[in-house]
Amino acid sequence: MNSPVKRGDKKLTRREMVFGGLRCAALTAIGAGGAAAGLKRRKLLREGKCLNQGVCPQCNVFSECGLPRARAVRAQRGEG
Repeated sequence: MNSPVKRGDKKLTRREMVFGGLRCAALTAIGAGGAAAGLKRRKLLREGKCLNQGVCPQCNVFSECGLPRARAVRAQRGEG
């Protein structure tokens, strides 16, 4: 009754099947988390909110940032 499932030329045991399912679930969760983070970032940028809590000079997108605070800091520094 407990015969392993055949997968090609290899026999798949119950343990391998469970671990395979868990691996797929973990990869799905990681992918969903990455997608959620990307969507949140896009939403914040669209709403005009700072992603780095207003630390403009150390921000990695400072030179391209269009938010009012970043523009004011660049104007004050003379970076235009």
